[in-house]
Amino acid sequence: MSCHFENHLNSQNVLCLKSDLSAITFANFWKDVEQQKLHIEQLSEKTWALWEQDSYEFLVLFFAALNAKKDILLPPNRISDLEKELAEQDIYFLERQEYKLEHNQVTLNFDQAFLEQSQVYFYTSGSTGQPKKIPRNLAQLFNEVKGLDESFELPEYAIAIATVSHQHIYGLLFKLLWPLASGRSFYNNQVAFPEDIADIQKKIVSLNIKNYVVSSPALLKRWTKDVILQDCITLYSSGGKLDSGVRPYLNRPITEVFGSSETGGIAYRQEDDALWIPFKNVDVRMTEYNELEVKTNHACTHDWILTGDKIELAVENDFKSSFKLLGRLDRIVKLEEKRLSLDAIELKILELDAVQQCHVLVVEKEHRQMLACVVVLNHDAREFLEKSTKSSFVKALKTQLKDKLETIAIPRQWRFITQLPQNAQSKLNKQYLKSFFQPMLLPVVLEQHQHELGMTFKLEFNPELECFKGHFPHYPIFPGVGQIGFVQHFAKQIWKDFEWCNGFEQLKFQDLICPYSVLYLKLSRKLHKVHFEMSMEDKTIATGRLLFAMNTEKN
Repeated sequence: MSCHFENHLNSQNVLCLKSDLSAITFANFWKDVEQQKLHIEQLSEKTWALWEQDSYEFLVLFFAALNAKKDILLPPNRISDLEKELAEQDIYFLERQEYKLEHNQVTLNFDQAFLEQSQVYFYTSGSTGQPKKIPRNLAQLFNEVKGLDESFELPEYAIAIATVSHQHIYGLLFKLLWPLASGRSFYNNQVAFPEDIADIQKKIVSLNIKNYVVSSPALLKRWTKDVILQDCITLYSSGGKLDSGVRPYLNRPITEVFGSSETGGIAYRQEDDALWIPFKNVDVRMTEYNELEVKTNHACTHDWILTGDKIELAVENDFKSSFKLLGRLDRIVKLEEKRLSLDAIELKILELDAVQQCHVLVVEKEHRQMLACVVVLNHDAREFLEKSTKSSFVKALKTQLKDKLETIAIPRQWRFITQLPQNAQSKLNKQYLKSFFQPMLLPVVLEQHQHELGMTFKLEFNPELECFKGHFPHYPIFPGVGQIGFVQHFAKQIWKDFEWCNGFEQLKFQDLICPYSVLYLKLSRKLHKVHFEMSMEDKTIATGRLLFAMNTEKN
């Protein structure tokens, strides 16, 4: 298998398959890159942010900017506050321009000097602190692609179907750069549900080509046995630990990938309790404190990198070290002179019949640190909670934990939600979970999905929300003015040119929002107006239009 970007510059094979099954060849892709490169070369700024929902357009701008000798920043989102923050640093978002070549010759450069000078900055997820920028050059990304091709056996032609974003390094590598370097293809649209994957596989069956799926634990745990994969070689999963017991629900194998933005991919496994096998171009070792250390030619540095993961090392017959993950070292905390493992506490809480998932964290209240826990309950326990009082329910949980944990290790504060929120990279959004234990002004964002005209949010209304207080003491409801407030907030997050809401049209509040409600908010924009629709199951809760004053300044 040829695995070099430049080997496919003039290939007439399919690189990108659109949703209508129209195809874009490698040759046409590189011509698109050349056109955009000529435009970007004329821009004065050195660093550009790249956020593009369309995978093909993203890839064009990605290579065009690098070939124009610009640095690329891949942000975690494109909300108004981030755009303003980057603009203060003279970093703007790159947009595709209509620009036509006067010739058909592709003159792109892929020598080693170019590969090493092409700089891409990834954001970490910020799960244990503020997000930070991780530099990687194209040579390192290319090395990782070669490592994937040497570690996994795929047929010469295969189509990547992804449920994860290409804005994150996992999606970028597995969905876009691996096909680009190996002569394979990718399906352009990002898909949201297991049924979508199966539908796409049925749709492309006439092409007589195998596919592989690039996904995450968050999606795979929603799988049911009636969703059958077709012509699928394997599924890849990364971004967190795959829950035990998911694999039997799928009719194809799942390959878990373990890594980080700093190190890139480290290792993989194909069974729930199997040891992790390092990629072909990755060396691992264990420090005296049982911490995993990694060295590879695709990381952001040539030196050994400490990962913060506790491991148990094993050596197999071929002398390539494999290992067992034992949890994060940074999840050992000290409270009242007592060392506690948050991982170990979570395992004990998960033994309770009522609990499906949980995350334990340290919060500060009145200058004192204490343990808190965010919990996803099973269906029966959730129903019981909604019919009883939170205080009595928490008391019962704590009573059950007394035989499992010492008093200091039992969380003092609790929040109950229907699913643990994840960030854009399909990782547990730990910083966001901390905000649940501060005064809550906004409903919890469980999920968000972009659509053609705007965004759809899945929201949960915790009883701790400030708007429930006083409305009303024995039957709390979320008031209409509060609903308008969070609609404004989300609209201004999405569209940077909105200043403030200066009017309303056709507001209708058709049903009540009570504690523990879960609903969908759909926002669509037309000029300075935002239409909103809130729905719960098949009921409409509220609709209307908000009118915004516009920021006419040009960045």
